[in-house]
Amino acid sequence: MKQRIFFLIAVILITIPKFALPASLVFDLGIRERFEIMEGVNKKAYGDSSIDSKGIQRGDSDDTLLLQRITAGFRFSNDKIGFSIHLYDARAWGWSLDQNDFIKNKGTSDEFVMDPYEEYAELLDAYIYVKDMLIKGLSLRLGRQRIWYGDRRIFGPGCWGNAIGWLWDAIRFSYRRGENFIDFWYGQTREKDPESFSLIHKHVFQGVGMYSHFRLKNYGFIEPFFAWKNSLFHDVKPEEDSYYIGMRFYNEDFRGVNWDFTYVSKIGDIGDKKIRAYAYVIKLGYRFKKMPWIPNLVIGRVFASGDSDPSDGVIKTFTKPFGSTCGIHYGRMDIMNWSNLVDNQISLYLYPIKGMSIKLAFHDFNLDKAEDKWAYFGYRNKIGNSYKHLGNEFDLQLCWKISKNSKLALIYAFFDAGDFVTHNVEDNDAQHLFLQLEYKFHIPIISH
Repeated sequence: MKQRIFFLIAVILITIPKFALPASLVFDLGIRERFEIMEGVNKKAYGDSSIDSKGIQRGDSDDTLLLQRITAGFRFSNDKIGFSIHLYDARAWGWSLDQNDFIKNKGTSDEFVMDPYEEYAELLDAYIYVKDMLIKGLSLRLGRQRIWYGDRRIFGPGCWGNAIGWLWDAIRFSYRRGENFIDFWYGQTREKDPESFSLIHKHVFQGVGMYSHFRLKNYGFIEPFFAWKNSLFHDVKPEEDSYYIGMRFYNEDFRGVNWDFTYVSKIGDIGDKKIRAYAYVIKLGYRFKKMPWIPNLVIGRVFASGDSDPSDGVIKTFTKPFGSTCGIHYGRMDIMNWSNLVDNQISLYLYPIKGMSIKLAFHDFNLDKAEDKWAYFGYRNKIGNSYKHLGNEFDLQLCWKISKNSKLALIYAFFDAGDFVTHNVEDNDAQHLFLQLEYKFHIPIISH
């Protein structure tokens, strides 16, 4: 900790003279209010009885929630240097769960909290950056920061949940030339404990990342990436030492056709076991530009490997590196992870008026391996069962940018439970409703 603080002070002292250049200073304020209704499910358990994978009742299955998230802070920049510092506060009312339901490794030296809904006066970002360092196009960013790229599936903070997901205390170098770039960084990720200030509390993982982005003429973009993920404390659980390498190739519009392909391989060790896992995303669509509402029809498959023999010496279950688990990827019910998963999907995007979008989606969710668990909750097949079908999900999403500073979102999801759920967990369907209003204000204090 002391070394990190001294290093930060040294960088600030070196760059102070550059603050005298003509600059801008902006105050940011964001307020997000969300109303949620859940029936037949909560964040810890599926089913009307709310029994989790360990056989313990966790909260209620029919919560009606009011969620609030407020962010506030400042951004400074000039032609050479800048900084950003923001706090955020996330609150939940009407929730039958609390932070004690999200303690991991409870009662051990490895204990930490990952609360998805609540964080009180937490540091969202606090970094300094330097532009064109040594050579043109090379920049440095040091401090607390959100790191995301592409569709945020590999690296992404996870902003849909009330408490923001991956936040890094990191040093990041970026080299950009036009629209092409390559970024490298080392950092540590914090826990999500409402009762502690994460900058001076436990960090859960350390990691190295690389993400790049290159245009392939008119054929789209290619994004090679790499990640190293290492658990920082492991007195109780085996140490994780994972490596990810992969690539994304996409095009948003090639004569009406759009596609998105991602492949990632995971190797490494967890304790004395080897990791050999993989995942991919395949999406292909067509945008009917001459039709009303400009429909875009997309079909796809999202896959993550499972493990048919969890008792052997090789772990074949894929888990994501530092990516988002938001419902934009795995259904708006928010009950799926990119792990032991087969998601056959079809989506229809519509644009009725300027600033408004509608998405209709169908997901057919299955386990890759029946011997492995439902990753989000941890449920497994009972002895003698070998079911794979988790269920079918139907989603409706409407997003409307009401004004320059405000957005409205209405989302409804219905989950028709499959035979894995009805024979191993509980025989009920589930649904989830969101109504969200978001305001963002940017007030210039100093301008060029």
